[in-house]
Amino acid sequence: MKIVLAVFVILAFVSGTALSITLDEAIKRATDGSYLLKEQKEVVESYRFSYISTIDPYLPKVDIQSSYIRSLNSKNSVSSYSSFSSASDAGSSRDAYTFAGSISYRIFDGGERYAKRKGSYSLLEREKERYKGIRQDVLYSIKSAFYTALGSRLIVEKRREAFDTAEKIYKLTLARYQEGITKKSDVLQAEVRMTTARIDVERSEKEYEKALEDLKSLIFMKAEETADVDGPLKKPDYRADYESLAERAIREKPEIMTQEKEIERLNMAYAEKRSAWFPRIDAELQQTRQDKRFFPEGRSDSFMINFTFPLFDGVGRYYNMQGALSDVNAARQRFEETKRIVRLDIIKAIKDYELALANVNLYRELAREATTTFNQLLGEYRVGKGDILNLLQSEKDLASAKENEVDALYKANVALSYLEKVAYIYDK
Repeated sequence: MKIVLAVFVILAFVSGTALSITLDEAIKRATDGSYLLKEQKEVVESYRFSYISTIDPYLPKVDIQSSYIRSLNSKNSVSSYSSFSSASDAGSSRDAYTFAGSISYRIFDGGERYAKRKGSYSLLEREKERYKGIRQDVLYSIKSAFYTALGSRLIVEKRREAFDTAEKIYKLTLARYQEGITKKSDVLQAEVRMTTARIDVERSEKEYEKALEDLKSLIFMKAEETADVDGPLKKPDYRADYESLAERAIREKPEIMTQEKEIERLNMAYAEKRSAWFPRIDAELQQTRQDKRFFPEGRSDSFMINFTFPLFDGVGRYYNMQGALSDVNAARQRFEETKRIVRLDIIKAIKDYELALANVNLYRELAREATTTFNQLLGEYRVGKGDILNLLQSEKDLASAKENEVDALYKANVALSYLEKVAYIYDK
């Protein structure tokens, strides 16, 4: 019976244990389950199939044709479609069966096939770069949510510590009041601070729960599943250099590469429009059979070279080409604007990151000073020399300093994550 009870207690403990979510686990879950990434993968596949299909114009074209002709006006009208071996057959037949087969190949098209194929390839590469950009956004979102949740959890711990300290001061003040050393007002003030600290704890717990729900949503966990973030919250040690980051981003960032591929595609669209000014040359080998039988035997073989060039078909060729050229020029301007925005985003992200690091140092120093001040005032209060108001204010300042230190730490990590996003620092 004792063994069964022990097993039941162990199972209950295990089932009630929250899942610990590390940053690596969160990133893996988010990237594996992201609907945006899955959607873009399908888009890439669609363009890949389209690119494969552009090989068709380079291949020969094989056609077969079969037809049945029935003369409705006269018996011998079919002879105008047929080459029968017998004149009597031609005079007596009102029916003709035709079978034709041909093999054709386009020898020259002014570069149209090449332009379409290269343009399709540029589209495929553009969507691949967009996939990288979407993945970049997903990584930033999950890192930001993770560090926010981790910071919120540590703030809960700091506020619980503040509540424990406020409770100790209250109990100390109450004991001294019962001994007749302090006034009733001191006890009430200590109790107010303790109650305020308890309210702060409850508020921080709800904030942590909301931050955790954001994280769980991004990693596709159900709301009823229990989880907790796990991992160290350290001060980042990355040192940012604007010149090297900007140079690397201009060379590799998905937004830049996407626009570059778009320019390539539009150049090929322009080449495709320009090909309308060139002739088309086709070669064709054809065999035709036609007579009155269902399986015709009258055979005619031919080889043709077709040369086609529109001398005049309106003004569309010229203006279509000019429109395509304007699209190329517009894309080049967008490309330069994209590079300007990327450089600006990087320098602003570096400034925010450096400020976040400075805040960490300042709040750490402030927490050390607040700890020293509080310990000194608490020691004086224990021996009856200090004032309760000064002690409570010092304890409140210490709690705020510790909380601000945690807040600065998680914001510094979020700032680094944003810098990684805008400067494309992720490993490939």
